[in-house]
Amino acid sequence: MGGDRMRRFTPTILLLASSGAFAQNAPRPEFEVATIKLNKSGDTGQTGGILPGGQLSVRNVPLSMLLQAAYGVRPNYIFGAPAWAASDRFDIIAKAPAGSEDKLPLMLQTLLNQEFKLTVHTEERPMDVYVLAVGKGGPKFQKSAQPGQMDCKRTLDARPAAEGADHPFVEGSFLATCKNVTMAELGEVLQGYAPGYINKNVVDQTGLAGQYDLKVVWAPRTLLDQGGLTMFGAVEKMLGLRLDSKKLPMQVVVVDHAEKLADN
Repeated sequence: MGGDRMRRFTPTILLLASSGAFAQNAPRPEFEVATIKLNKSGDTGQTGGILPGGQLSVRNVPLSMLLQAAYGVRPNYIFGAPAWAASDRFDIIAKAPAGSEDKLPLMLQTLLNQEFKLTVHTEERPMDVYVLAVGKGGPKFQKSAQPGQMDCKRTLDARPAAEGADHPFVEGSFLATCKNVTMAELGEVLQGYAPGYINKNVVDQTGLAGQYDLKVVWAPRTLLDQGGLTMFGAVEKMLGLRLDSKKLPMQVVVVDHAEKLADN
């Protein structure tokens, strides 16, 4: 079946290459041009993402989701946002300067600051996370022979179920193949590829430095009755690692001030 590639963990529909970007005490980059308008359609779905050439185009997206994309955090890592941040919807079309696509999250921060008079700060709060650690038998993968840019892809191997079945596949499994991945990046990959299992941030405490090549196979939650390993079991059996649930101090985003967008 088809595969998908991961450039960075992207927790929102906006598909921004964000990894907790937060510009403190430094000028934020800006979009060349940007328009943001209140969406009054009453629709519930959101669409959009990054288009070729560094253009950001999204429709019917709430400020709460924009904050997630701009600061690279999960929804529960944002505190203090007003109620309308989840109810009001917005359309954005913005163009980044050539060659600056990697700064899109920071540009979105700038846009939100300007349009919503937004001010935020970060602080540490105890949060539920998964800790990635080495199992008793040690890691079961090798260091990359030719270190370079991380390259991960996921494929689904499954047979279609009979008509009228409760789920569309039987005997299905996911395969994630990674080259040149660090352990911190692996945590992001697991979150992005198996959100049905990994619904919390993953913190690397393996102590393993450098880049690695590895493979891991697991069954989707909807197909566990057909056999196969959970993501937790696959990480332990195939990689020699553990995912332990713990509470750790984590950086969160606190909204200090936000104003409604003028009705345009």
